[in-house]
Amino acid sequence: MVTRTDAKTSRSVAGQSLYVLVARVLLGNAFICATPTSYKRPPCSQPGCTSVTGAAPCHAHAGVTFDSVVGTHRDGQTRLIFREFVVYEKSLSYPEFLVEYVRQ
Repeated sequence: MVTRTDAKTSRSVAGQSLYVLVARVLLGNAFICATPTSYKRPPCSQPGCTSVTGAAPCHAHAGVTFDSVVGTHRDGQTRLIFREFVVYEKSLSYPEFLVEYVRQ
């Protein structure tokens, strides 16, 4: 089974089997992120909090954080073709289907 993705500029050849994993994901209170940022943990959900990057735990607000992060833009201006969803608890996602398809 091939389990990889291909770049937009170098697509797999026609007739090759490809796979998509379809999952159910609970986002809860999601942080909408329009610029690329590396979140090691969920960002603080309190307005003006300095630990919004998630680099350090938010001690000032007793750990009140977002449940997930939704990436919408590549560089703050260019929209992503597909939004990116990040959850920090494995119990919030459930892989449901593996879909096989053939690129035409």
